[in-house]
Amino acid sequence: MIPIEYYKIVYFTLISLVLIVFFLPKIIMEPLVSSNSKSNQFFVFIILVLTIGFIGLRDPWGLERFFGDTITYSEYYEAIQLGYLTEFTIDYGFFFFMKMCSYLFTLRHFYIICAMIYVLLPFVSFKKWFGNMVIYVLLVYVLSFSFLPFGINGVRNGLASAIFIFALGFTEKKWLMYSLFVLSISFHKAMVLPFLTFQMVYIIKNPKYYLYLWLLSIPLSFFFSKSLLSLAEFIFENDSLIQDSRASTYFSEDTIVTKVGGVFRIDFILYSSIGVIIGYWSIVKKSFNNKLYRKIYGTYVLANAIWILLIYAPYTNRVAYLSWFLMPIVLTFPFVTKVRFTKHNKKYLIYIIYGTLAFTLLMEII
Repeated sequence: MIPIEYYKIVYFTLISLVLIVFFLPKIIMEPLVSSNSKSNQFFVFIILVLTIGFIGLRDPWGLERFFGDTITYSEYYEAIQLGYLTEFTIDYGFFFFMKMCSYLFTLRHFYIICAMIYVLLPFVSFKKWFGNMVIYVLLVYVLSFSFLPFGINGVRNGLASAIFIFALGFTEKKWLMYSLFVLSISFHKAMVLPFLTFQMVYIIKNPKYYLYLWLLSIPLSFFFSKSLLSLAEFIFENDSLIQDSRASTYFSEDTIVTKVGGVFRIDFILYSSIGVIIGYWSIVKKSFNNKLYRKIYGTYVLANAIWILLIYAPYTNRVAYLSWFLMPIVLTFPFVTKVRFTKHNKKYLIYIIYGTLAFTLLMEII
């Protein structure tokens, strides 16, 4: 068993070792067209085992400062198994899932199942979309700095986002896609945001408008933050469809003062802008007209713009995650599909993969 205080250090050391020592020489030496090689399949296997293993086998009673809300979920699971917790008032899908698992699996097995869902459902969609090029998208997905926290700390949100990405793999079967969207929202009600922005892209079809709205959200947030947070709190506390008692925690001014202090996270905005810029360049400048990509890009930008409007909220990373979980797809999709922009696709992928790794390591350090 890895000591809990070294758990993340060991994880990032191993994944960095795989990426720098073994994968980097391969991607430099081999052309992208050889991506159906057995070595790529081997790297896919290693990354899946590594991420599922570290997320699923963590100490279920680990201290909060290391594993966040894991201990809270463990207490819920144990209470359900013992029959102390029988009624649920929020996120019915997730707690029903916990209840079903409690009849069949131990607590440790439950976390392994969660890890498999969190990693494998997006992988299935990636494999369907990108085929033998899946390794590049998978790497950016698991290297993104929000991946590990929402696999260990924000378990409900992480599982809900995985189901959402899985749903996007069935755009040709609307009934199944929307059923999975509903399941995603039942795991975490916050997934209403990407669901609604996904619907908005059917109305706002010009990607230039996504960019304009995203840029407009920045000064609006800076100058009208209190009014916007008050409006968000009012909506979430009074709308019968999305009513959530947690709104007072996420949006109230008192919580901002006592918990966080209301910081305008320009670093998070700059991070988000990478996806906004690459997607806009791909669609508008390079005429990348893949319908699915346009929908995912629009969903990402609009959801991110709404987060910017609420950027002063405490736990702002949880709101930002409602767009960030799509960012790895936005960054890599144009460079791994059959449509090629230039001969420099491999160079762009190297920048994206190792830039993501560097940023994640930096965020872990600071």
